[in-house]
Amino acid sequence: MVIFIFGINLLSIGHMRKKDLPDKKTISLMTFKDMGVTEGKIRLFFESKKPSAIFFRYSLFAGFLMLMAGIAMNILFLFGRGKILPNKIPEKKSVSWGIMDIARVAIIVIFSGYIFGTVGSFILKPPHFNMDVNLRMMFGTFFIDIIAGAVILYFVLVKYREKLSSLGIAFESFYKNVLSGIAAYIFIMPILILVLIVSMLFLDAIGYKPPTQPVFDMFFEEKRSSVILFLTIFVSIFGPIIEEIFFRGFLYNAVKKRFGALLGMLLSGALFSVLHTNIVGFLPIMILGVLMAFLYEITGSLIASISIHILHNSIIVGFVFFIKELLR
Repeated sequence: MVIFIFGINLLSIGHMRKKDLPDKKTISLMTFKDMGVTEGKIRLFFESKKPSAIFFRYSLFAGFLMLMAGIAMNILFLFGRGKILPNKIPEKKSVSWGIMDIARVAIIVIFSGYIFGTVGSFILKPPHFNMDVNLRMMFGTFFIDIIAGAVILYFVLVKYREKLSSLGIAFESFYKNVLSGIAAYIFIMPILILVLIVSMLFLDAIGYKPPTQPVFDMFFEEKRSSVILFLTIFVSIFGPIIEEIFFRGFLYNAVKKRFGALLGMLLSGALFSVLHTNIVGFLPIMILGVLMAFLYEITGSLIASISIHILHNSIIVGFVFFIKELLR
């Protein structure tokens, strides 16, 4: 989701004129109390027979089971009964690209984003096209992701003549890696929740107010089903795939080549988190980023990390839809 959030924030500079800016507090800055989400309202929703209420009841139960399983896995691990590392870790040769190539790709992508933001602010609106701010930002972010993926593939396949497998794009043991990713996410879930709660309590105590998140505001404000469907697919599936190719396949390999695996995991995880531009989720997202780099390191494939990323983003999107249902 980070590239999506980064793109939305980047493109919003060029797309949002002063009159487009909301005068009131945006949804992503509101508390449950501000939105009118109360315990009674949640109870009434779950007691109703609406299809959405039934779906979210089962989803909540599944989430509870995942959390309990995660706690059990952590207890087993703490008492030395859990297994983290596989019997055999695949050997990976050092990649040809380096940190300077990461900088080159970043410059190209950022430059492309600003070009699109500038040009799109004039072209992607009447009389040329009838696109509102949300559609322009969506289209622009999709464009940025395509550019990012294409530039990475150019560097790897054309400039350095490496194979896709050097990026971790390999499908051996596909289902095993998917299950490994899901199991790893369940294991880390209690830790993520605990760290997030502690971070929120600390930042609330010092009076920190997080910045708005345009991507979540877009989910709440958008009424067109086709646009919501595109947003859901983009954030839940397409975005995670592109991000894993960049952060784990491309960036992590370059940092690991220069500083080693451990520092590579920490630095790539930190950068992954920083680009979410929200200090509230910095530690949880960094932990998640380190976990995904670790899985890539021990499996030699991006499948496990992509599975985690898709699962995590899907849970977040599902929570957004849940709140949206409560506000109807």
